[in-house]
Amino acid sequence: MSLFISSSLTLAEGYQEHECERTCEVGGERTCHYEFHITEYQTMSRACFECPDNLDDCAREDCVSADGVPRVFLSINKQLPGPAIQVCEGDHLVVDVYNEMFSDTETIHWHGQHQRGSQFMDGVPFITQCPILPGVFRYDMPNLNAGTYWYHSHSGVHRGDGVMGAMVVRRINDQHAHDYDTDLLSHVLVLQDWTHKSMVAKYTGRHHGGMDDYASTILINGKGRNTMAKDEGLDTIAFPYEVVEVSQGQRHRLRIISTAAMNCPMIVSIDKHTFTIIATDGSDITPTIASSFTIYSGERFDIVLEANQVVDNYWIRFNGLIDCEQNMVYQGAILRYTGAPTDEPEEPLGHDIIPPPGIHVNPLNSGSGTDVLTMADLEGLEPEGTVPDPSLALLTDKQFYLGFDFHQINNTHLYNPDLYPYNGVSEAWQINTPQLNSISFRFPSSPPLSQPDDNITFCRYDEDPPCYGDYCECTYLLEVDLEDTVEMILVDQGNIGDENHPFHLHGYNFFVVAMARLGSQTTVEEVKALDAAGLIERKLTDPIRKDSVTIPDGGYTIIRFTADNPGWWLMHCHLTFHAEIGMAAILNVGTKLHVPSRPKNFPTCGPFLPD
Repeated sequence: MSLFISSSLTLAEGYQEHECERTCEVGGERTCHYEFHITEYQTMSRACFECPDNLDDCAREDCVSADGVPRVFLSINKQLPGPAIQVCEGDHLVVDVYNEMFSDTETIHWHGQHQRGSQFMDGVPFITQCPILPGVFRYDMPNLNAGTYWYHSHSGVHRGDGVMGAMVVRRINDQHAHDYDTDLLSHVLVLQDWTHKSMVAKYTGRHHGGMDDYASTILINGKGRNTMAKDEGLDTIAFPYEVVEVSQGQRHRLRIISTAAMNCPMIVSIDKHTFTIIATDGSDITPTIASSFTIYSGERFDIVLEANQVVDNYWIRFNGLIDCEQNMVYQGAILRYTGAPTDEPEEPLGHDIIPPPGIHVNPLNSGSGTDVLTMADLEGLEPEGTVPDPSLALLTDKQFYLGFDFHQINNTHLYNPDLYPYNGVSEAWQINTPQLNSISFRFPSSPPLSQPDDNITFCRYDEDPPCYGDYCECTYLLEVDLEDTVEMILVDQGNIGDENHPFHLHGYNFFVVAMARLGSQTTVEEVKALDAAGLIERKLTDPIRKDSVTIPDGGYTIIRFTADNPGWWLMHCHLTFHAEIGMAAILNVGTKLHVPSRPKNFPTCGPFLPD
């Protein structure tokens, strides 16, 4: 039997326990009300007093130390990450978001929550709602999916500046309950790539100033060391690591969440321990023993760690890849057995430490192997009595090929073809444009979900988009009927660089039925030809469910789902800069007759051009 134990250890110092953090029981459903106050704030503020010289000061209420580098960020309730939402299956969640920023707007997306019957609460500006002006907006969510989730801003680059946090909905009858002994509030780890400049400064510098888009460090529950201190001419100061306390002989469930804003996949391993992966993205899988795994932006992994070593301190290691590898970014947290001294582990911590031997799950840009398992290799574990999903039949009603890639074009937001065209500037100033099917997504000026009768212009999957020279931009739309079975073949063509695009679909989870890397490059047409020749096999028996998945560079990932949740759902690369530049589209399921009525007094917005 699993134990849900309330703990004084918290995701962020200053965090207050909520009445909905409790043992989950049949018939014990509650309405859980939270208030989020979003405002500009400062790491290493006056609230930190003598931190880190006095480490107790680093734990003061309202002190956000991060890695010790002072920086303006956006906070929820003066915390980093924001307050953890930890509720039970069957609870009714209400979150009042107070926008207390000077002038910025905001929305909050509840990553992985399907919002069935509450489509207006998905939190995407100009798709499901208007942006929240200074003031308050209530998110009302009566139908929560159980599992490990998170929430984050979906406005501009705010997520990378701190507007995000954990969201755990514990199951009342967990089919993995016999696999672990504890499921503690303090065993939720929020991974965050962190920059020493604001995300607006990073975005602007990258796209208009020839600067890089690399992270400075990784934070674990808002804590960590500045691993770039020497490169920045700073002293390496002993700021606190996150500590995960475990009891010898017990099996502990850890919930690990990647909120990465940059292209920063992370390899996760635990010194001298293997672990068992039991769930990903809120969905159960057949228990899989591993020594390490890679986690991409938006993903979650639930693992069970058996504390079977001697009482001591051990590193939990997080090594950054791709853009995080450029600065050799890494971080550590301490796995501390009860009774161990309050010391750091003796083993060195660094980016060059090789992950332990054994099974590695979810590799970067790699196919399956003897010791390597992709998401398509894992087996899903559906609750007993689950009716087989229609999308796992041999054929589906709708099929979409979606090509992800960078293009060397005159993006009119970045270049002036007459003054400084792409090919007219030095290589250091050439920024490639991430696109979906060679189209840059443009948000509409009013939300089609809440304002369906507005005159919104779309370009559809089977139509030619409007183009300006070599640059094509529009509100890109994929349409399916309610209850259609859908297959999407996601292709990372890999023409420029060895990148990787984590894909996220709102409103659904999906089955991962195939994944492979063909080479350093491929094309949608090549994948179509392979498919037509019967050379792409789909796993239609016991595939896993996810809502965020990587696409191997120069390869493909194939997903399936039944379109049984009507609405307007954003689908996009989950890297902030890629999505903001336009690597996105909308999936429209059903018609306006299929969605609930717009809530009373729901805000409206739109353009204003007088005649």
